[in-house]
Amino acid sequence: MILPALLFLFAASTTFDESLRAGLIALQRGDLAAAQRNLEAASKLSPRDGRAWVALSQTYWRLHREAQAEEAANNAAAYAPEDPAVLQGLSIYYSETGQTLKAAQATARYSSKAPAKTDIREHAIELYFQAAKPLLDQEKFAEAVVILEEGVARLPKSAQLELALGVACYGLRRFDDAADAFLRTIAIAPETEQPYVFLGRILDQIPSRLPQVAQRFAEYESAHPASAIAFLLHAKALDAQSLEPETALLLLEKSLAINPRDAAAHFEKGTVLDRLQRFADAALEFERAVALAPSDAAAHYRLARDYDRTGRHESAEAEREKHAQLVKAQESVR
Repeated sequence: MILPALLFLFAASTTFDESLRAGLIALQRGDLAAAQRNLEAASKLSPRDGRAWVALSQTYWRLHREAQAEEAANNAAAYAPEDPAVLQGLSIYYSETGQTLKAAQATARYSSKAPAKTDIREHAIELYFQAAKPLLDQEKFAEAVVILEEGVARLPKSAQLELALGVACYGLRRFDDAADAFLRTIAIAPETEQPYVFLGRILDQIPSRLPQVAQRFAEYESAHPASAIAFLLHAKALDAQSLEPETALLLLEKSLAINPRDAAAHFEKGTVLDRLQRFADAALEFERAVALAPSDAAAHYRLARDYDRTGRHESAEAEREKHAQLVKAQESVR
């Protein structure tokens, strides 16, 4: 009795393999009717084999039978959640059907099964980014954070995902979380400029992280002696900590020697000169900042203060009026 049973199981297994193989070959050559026939036969012979279901999902999709395609994909995911071949097939199906997040999730799981295949990991990273980007563009930062945090957890040490996560947290004004994401980006890809620039925008919001940020800026400046932004950022980090104003001034002079038309560098130089109580010199820097960026309300405000300090009260009043106009215009846009 044992031998006939074994023969029956072997025959059934062989029939399943043959049906699956025939279905896959037909699908590859575009014979969708034959693919459907053979793959449905395979799914009946082995209902919990995810390989037949994932191939059926692509077959039904190409036959414009969307509901059946989705049901087949769900069966494949339920029956074979750890099978690399099924995960690869699901990645393709979800990509073809425009389900980018599901494609990212399947591809990330597939990558975990084949860690040596770096191209799969990179594809998963790109899919997570594509899933989050429309949300970032629409300023739906909370929804983007959910996707990007999942991506970072499944695909650690991705500079692209960490940077995007930092941007999303920045948009939510979660500045400490943003700073942490930007610092992780720098640790992964120290040559990427964007995380340094974003950190430079939130220095007054992240006091507990300033020493670490200042160190990263100093390293970036040392590695990029021809970069105006590198000198500016290092100076800003020192100024944010009220440290070494003379050193910060020297860094800003180097930055402006490279790019003399950078309004931000003139503004920062003005703030350092204020700290040194060189108010007339500071006013000159704020004048240059205003000339280069006339819509910068903060520059007009700082210039008004230094005009008052140096006895130029009429000019100070004019700058205060300009500052008030700009602030009102900005609030009306919001």
